[in-house]
Amino acid sequence: MPVYLSNEDYAKNGSAPAEEKAERDRIYHEAVKAKLSTGTVHVYIVNTDGHPIDSLHVAQASKVDEMTTLLERVVENLHIPAGQPLGKPHSQSAPPPAKADALVLHLTARNLRRDGNDWLPVKPKLGETRSSGWGSYAAEDWIVLEKESWRKMLPTGECKVGTSWEIDKEAAAQVLTHVYPSTENNNLAKNRIDRQELKATVLSVKDGVARARLDGSLRMKHPFYHKDDDNFVEATLVGFFDFDPGSKIRTLQLATVKATYGRPVFGAVVRSLP
Repeated sequence: MPVYLSNEDYAKNGSAPAEEKAERDRIYHEAVKAKLSTGTVHVYIVNTDGHPIDSLHVAQASKVDEMTTLLERVVENLHIPAGQPLGKPHSQSAPPPAKADALVLHLTARNLRRDGNDWLPVKPKLGETRSSGWGSYAAEDWIVLEKESWRKMLPTGECKVGTSWEIDKEAAAQVLTHVYPSTENNNLAKNRIDRQELKATVLSVKDGVARARLDGSLRMKHPFYHKDDDNFVEATLVGFFDFDPGSKIRTLQLATVKATYGRPVFGAVVRSLP
């Protein structure tokens, strides 16, 4: 049964439960005592009693042949018979708990490659080590805007076709700070927005529901690792949202039209839950 975790969640101030942090630390320290390869970016194989019996650094585990060798070695040593998977495939990203009046947004980001006049997602090929790397997989995130935040996105005056306004910068930043591709650093506190703009323009008002177009831009420093570097997100965004003037946001969608992170090109899409 494969299990993976985020180091940020299991750090001292991370969001993971204390008992899970203790369990991860136990496995690590037992692996050290057993003189196995150890570290914070490792594959650990544990037996049915939860004790580590083999390990491999992620730099080697990412290579198809070396990871296959590790698994075959464990199968041979433990005399494991073939069998059906213990769990069925299911979504690995679920919305976080939120208040009934909160606006819950789902973000997906991934690197893109040019194919003629089109931009297509970068995808790995199963069994080919060189086909995968940073940006080869879609990154997901969840953003929860409490009522006091999303209400700042609504116009304060008359709402009619052509009405335009700048979205509150603090509310917009809660969304824009998540717009970056897959990297080793997911600490939002290390992001620095140097320039942001998000403007709304009402396109229609029908049966008490307004639809507004969103146009935005972003320049944000986002270190690839946890140390300082010169990597910046540069993005142009467009979208729309439907809302009851002065009352609530019904739906919101926002996507990058063009986005780069250093040299790589990436795309990001934000969508509200129904």
